[in-house]
Amino acid sequence: MQALAVSTGSPVIALSGQIDLATAGTVGAALEPWLRAGGPLTLDLSGVTFMDSTGLHVVVKAAKSLTGRGCLIIHGVHGPVRNLLQLTKVEEALENMHFIECCVLVAA
Repeated sequence: MQALAVSTGSPVIALSGQIDLATAGTVGAALEPWLRAGGPLTLDLSGVTFMDSTGLHVVVKAAKSLTGRGCLIIHGVHGPVRNLLQLTKVEEALENMHFIECCVLVAA
């Protein structure tokens, strides 16, 4: 029988509000240490109400920086943010970016 191993090393970064030109630098800086470490990184975007192309660039850049060292899991996208990500088809363009929808967190 094999023993169970539990790891708590994979972070979940919860963002809320707007990710745009005014906040993209702050988001990028907050992600930087986790991106350097590699491995799976989960972004909980259930609290994000708006994202423009600048915010999209931060997310794409994060996924690209993990190429070969991990993946970016996007959790809880909804509304205009989901529309932006669907229209741009970033999930199809990047093999290491994955989306998990969750209406429970959106309603909370």
